[in-house]
Amino acid sequence: MGRHKEWRKIAKRERRRRIRTHLAKQEENEHRNESFLKEQELMETLMLEQIKKSNKEENDKWIQAEKINIEQWNKLQEEREKLHQKHLEQVAKIKLEFELEQKNKKIEEERLKEVQRKHKKKQAIFMHNLDKFLSGDADEPPSELRVIHETRPNAELCPFFFKTACCRFGDQCSRNHQYPGISKVLLATNFFTHFGLSNANLNEYDTDIMLEYEDSDTYKEFKEFFFDVISEFEKFGKITQFKVCKNHEKHLRGNTYIEFAELRCAVAAYRSLHTRWYGGRQLSLQFSLINSWKNAVCGLQLQRRCPKGRACNFLHVFRNPNNLFSGYSYDNNQDAERSQRSSVRSWRWSESPEPEVPKSRSSERTDRRRRNSRDADDYRKHRRRSPRRSSRR
Repeated sequence: MGRHKEWRKIAKRERRRRIRTHLAKQEENEHRNESFLKEQELMETLMLEQIKKSNKEENDKWIQAEKINIEQWNKLQEEREKLHQKHLEQVAKIKLEFELEQKNKKIEEERLKEVQRKHKKKQAIFMHNLDKFLSGDADEPPSELRVIHETRPNAELCPFFFKTACCRFGDQCSRNHQYPGISKVLLATNFFTHFGLSNANLNEYDTDIMLEYEDSDTYKEFKEFFFDVISEFEKFGKITQFKVCKNHEKHLRGNTYIEFAELRCAVAAYRSLHTRWYGGRQLSLQFSLINSWKNAVCGLQLQRRCPKGRACNFLHVFRNPNNLFSGYSYDNNQDAERSQRSSVRSWRWSESPEPEVPKSRSSERTDRRRRNSRDADDYRKHRRRSPRRSSRR
């Protein structure tokens, strides 16, 4: 019995120990579960706070970006509005400028018509006075014809125009140009034309273009031009000077000066030959003032010492055949010779432009033989005169 009691005590004690252990474990598990739950709750709370914070940051970013986009949109709309307004202003300005241009154009057309009408009226009066003077009603020209027109009355005289009646700047020159109503000297601008003159300035671009042309070719053409033109002008009276420029400058190139002994002869030549046609080109004559041919012609040209060459603004003139109109007198035989030689090319003069008729080969050969015979005659005359000149020396 005693051993059974001890065993029961031990069993009860062991049972109580297991119960306490179980309760302790259960309590420990419950404590662990509570801490885990607390940790989970804390983690969930932290996660929610992070989510809220990130959402708030994203929301703030979106709001900021939306504000920026709205500002950019408003700015873009303002710029578009400004561009549209500027476009409307430009359209209105262009329209206004177009209307003003049309108005000014109309005013300019009316002004030009008025100027043209006045010019025609003035030209008609001028021609009437010329006809009145040519008819012999008055020995002296009318006062209207003796008026000198000035481009800039208050400015100084242009030295080149005063000496040569030509200026490279034309009427745009800053100095004064004086144009006479009538005078004994007629000027035909750019009357004589030749390939050697019109293409001389191309040498600086193409050095080979003028190798096939010499001054002798230009002078041969000038001789034909001289005998062709001089006979036409001599119909109106005695000529005291006849000079043709061989300058390369445009305002002097081919200019032809004809000075008559009497004023009435110059007026008659102007009245008859102005606006006539020569070689397919219309002739434009004007009265000029040449006070001294010595001052107009380049003095160094005769000695071939002009530093500017044919770019000089003074006259470089061709030597007239037989030294005509160079201070020497000539007899009737030379007059007959000029009239005979000029009759060959009288076809160049016409009242209006005429279509060129192609020459046949036979006519070309005939013209070539005539030119060769004329050149041979000139050479023989030159040979006959040369001993006399050498003996005089």
